[in-house]
Amino acid sequence: MLLTIDIGNTNIKSAFFENSLMKEFNVHTNTGKALEYFSKHKFEEAAICSVNPAVEKLISDNICSKGISTFRISVENKFNLKIKYRTPATLGMDRVCSVAGALDIAEKEKLLSIGQYLITIDFGTATTINILSPDREFIGGLIAPGITTMLKSLNEKTANLPLPDLNNYKGLIGDSTSTSIISGVITATTGLINETIGKLSSENNEQLPVIFATGGNAGFIIPHLKYKVIFEEALVLKGLKVLYDLNN
Repeated sequence: MLLTIDIGNTNIKSAFFENSLMKEFNVHTNTGKALEYFSKHKFEEAAICSVNPAVEKLISDNICSKGISTFRISVENKFNLKIKYRTPATLGMDRVCSVAGALDIAEKEKLLSIGQYLITIDFGTATTINILSPDREFIGGLIAPGITTMLKSLNEKTANLPLPDLNNYKGLIGDSTSTSIISGVITATTGLINETIGKLSSENNEQLPVIFATGGNAGFIIPHLKYKVIFEEALVLKGLKVLYDLNN
């Protein structure tokens, strides 16, 4: 069995795979709890995608100490796409894994047409929009503060603004300070995504891209988008599994 791990800035996501079948998906907010969870399962190999080097070292060292081989995804590996990014050394592998996973699903389900872009949107600590060209080239994208990051920033950098609960969204026009903040954050993120997709489509003969989304905050944004979105909670891990198979 293969353990796949996506180490982010806030959460640690994991899934076990038996051949091509995903057995379990979990989200951990604590490194110790994640290691405890891993120790309760039997697995022969592990694959890691990380944007947090300190936590990655803790987890990797722990797994390796048990004699389990660990595969770490990097720009040096083989991919099911071409990387056309000007600074590949700074490219977050979670972004590439999300696109690799989306491409694998899109090809298997015949979702992509000739000349069509593929986009993944990851709603995490940062909101990332990642773009795959019709030539299967990862050409880059956009990175913006995540919606929770925006909320925390307003709360921490001001004297009087509260930290509201996103579940209290009331609509476009907030009728209190808390609901106004929530509306501002949701509208800003929705506008970013709608504008990006609209411009990309207009530059591609009005052909809409295939759009995948992942991340814990996706549910707050997807209902407000103008476009059809395919949600995959384990998208990065599914992409990591695809790339693990390609390199082993």
